[in-house]
Amino acid sequence: MKMHRTIPLFLLAAAFFALSAPFEASAWRGVQKWSHDARNSVSGSPAAVNGTVVIGDSEGRLLALDKTTGELRWTFAAGASINGAPALLGATLFTGGADGTLFAVDAATGREVWHFSPPEKYTPGAILSSPAAGNGRVYFNSADGKVYALDAASGNLAWTFDTGRELRSSPVLSGSLLFVGAYEGLFHALDAATGKKAWGGGSGGPITTPTAADGMVLFGSWDGTLQSVKIQGVIPQWRYSAGEAITTRPLVAGGRIFFGTVNGKLAALESASGKLLWEFPVPGGIHSNPAYHEGMVFFGSDGGTLFALDAATGREAWKFESGREIMSDPLFVDGVLYFGSYDGKVYAFE
Repeated sequence: MKMHRTIPLFLLAAAFFALSAPFEASAWRGVQKWSHDARNSVSGSPAAVNGTVVIGDSEGRLLALDKTTGELRWTFAAGASINGAPALLGATLFTGGADGTLFAVDAATGREVWHFSPPEKYTPGAILSSPAAGNGRVYFNSADGKVYALDAASGNLAWTFDTGRELRSSPVLSGSLLFVGAYEGLFHALDAATGKKAWGGGSGGPITTPTAADGMVLFGSWDGTLQSVKIQGVIPQWRYSAGEAITTRPLVAGGRIFFGTVNGKLAALESASGKLLWEFPVPGGIHSNPAYHEGMVFFGSDGGTLFALDAATGREAWKFESGREIMSDPLFVDGVLYFGSYDGKVYAFE
């Protein structure tokens, strides 16, 4: 006689929650923890430093906020609008202003360590993105078309690389290489020690900030394409066409690639093949680089909304309306989401 085995209901429930664990495991609830009134549009993106969240505003102030309470710890006056996130190396923060000056700031006190302005033989240009720091150097792209490498301790110029046109993207340091996406549609892989070009690629439009992950470098372009290249051997893997300008840095997480577009579309691709998995449309464009946390992807929109989506399906899980543009890149630290808005506030949600 055939026996039928009954599976207890509690085991079925446990199996269901185990399958859904990557999304359900998050303790994040989307409840506002605090907000800080910066009194100016928050144009920069946050960085986590020693129990603080550091972010820049449109008046050139770098603010260090207690990450638990939002209380102001210190401020630093850069003198011109700050875009992007500060870079941290050791006990020093690096940030650039729209007047083309890069500052080194003590992360604990906010006091200036040194500053660098391009020599007179170069035409000063705005710093419109995040610097990169590592290997004793700090690197930044300038609107004068040049990539600068400075000694992190002294601020002395180590080398420059001229792309020939305006730079709005951020440099990305990966091992011994520095990746740069240029406005004229060229992609540069530079030797981080010497500034000499190791190899490169291109597209039909300006290239946004690249991403290096899992042995690949990915870069999107205003011509609507996203390319994946294997770093070792410089082997192209795939190219995807979004049909409109790609305006954010690609995010690689959970076997997927996420990016935003000029007309307000967040897309998810399979990282191995570049196959489209889903798209999520929003009002306004997207210039906020997406972030990932326990099965959710977060990003801000030019329409003033911060979205949280199920990374597997693209379904909306939560949103917050600030009322003004959110150009700031969201940051997750210890289960708390931080971002700034052009409404003049820095927000923390848990």
